[in-house]
Amino acid sequence: MANKICDFCLEEGRGLFRQPETLPDGHCVCRKCRKIIESYDLPVKYDLFQLLVTAEPYMQEMMMGDYLEHHKPADAIAKYFPIQKMRLHEGEHCINVREASITVSAFAIPAEPAVARICDIGKSDIANLSDARDKSKEVKGMLYETDAALYFMSDRFINCHRLSSVVSDHTDTNAIHVLERGKEFTYRIPHADLFHLRSTFYHMAVAMSENKQKSLIYLASENTMTLTSGKYNVPKNIKSGVYWVSPVDEADLSVRDANGKLHSVRPGRVRIDAGSTLEVNGEYQFRYNKRERPEEEE
Repeated sequence: MANKICDFCLEEGRGLFRQPETLPDGHCVCRKCRKIIESYDLPVKYDLFQLLVTAEPYMQEMMMGDYLEHHKPADAIAKYFPIQKMRLHEGEHCINVREASITVSAFAIPAEPAVARICDIGKSDIANLSDARDKSKEVKGMLYETDAALYFMSDRFINCHRLSSVVSDHTDTNAIHVLERGKEFTYRIPHADLFHLRSTFYHMAVAMSENKQKSLIYLASENTMTLTSGKYNVPKNIKSGVYWVSPVDEADLSVRDANGKLHSVRPGRVRIDAGSTLEVNGEYQFRYNKRERPEEEE
């Protein structure tokens, strides 16, 4: 009998008792991949996020892009990001919902109950209690990521953060880390890497559906490219070096360096190094190591 091949890790089975299991849809999964998928509380079936969690990290964004090349972005969003029961602000869409906890100062926790729905949150409802060690208390709640913000909802207080403040390339897979206004917020959740994968895929799908060309990076010439809305890792999909950048429309560009510090970028020259992350809102044009207009020399 020929050895079976696992459709997730593509490794061949060995011996009579170490063959991959055949799933109802005909795909095969080995014991190692089944264990990984189950550890993420995902159903054991051949689907996108099951493939992503069993893949090497450097392959994940490429696999997401490949999926979106063969499926309509709108269908992908409807399938993987269904409407949640939590009421959101108008026009807001939910990406992630997870139980989470954060350790904060016990004295800072308000006595009055917090609002229970995101749609009811106003500026005065946001406490933004950061990490604390002395006289602290662990508070459990729900962590919601939308396309507008990251919310931590507990019975007594609400934290709300800009998406650009989330450290998406942190190596800690047991927490979501936020750096905002010099303060640290650590939201403990299992498998934070899946949380980040879902976020990356959502923004890739939205960016692709909003653009006429099915690409996140448009190569206008050998030296020029345009980046649409989304997050880009360096050097995964953007090579390191000096770029001259300018917005195509009303766009914002931020660079989070390898130390997790976020820098806003104005039109002009910027250096992008390995380990950094580009966060684009709108469209930005990048020209690599070349001054094409005199005013860019300033």
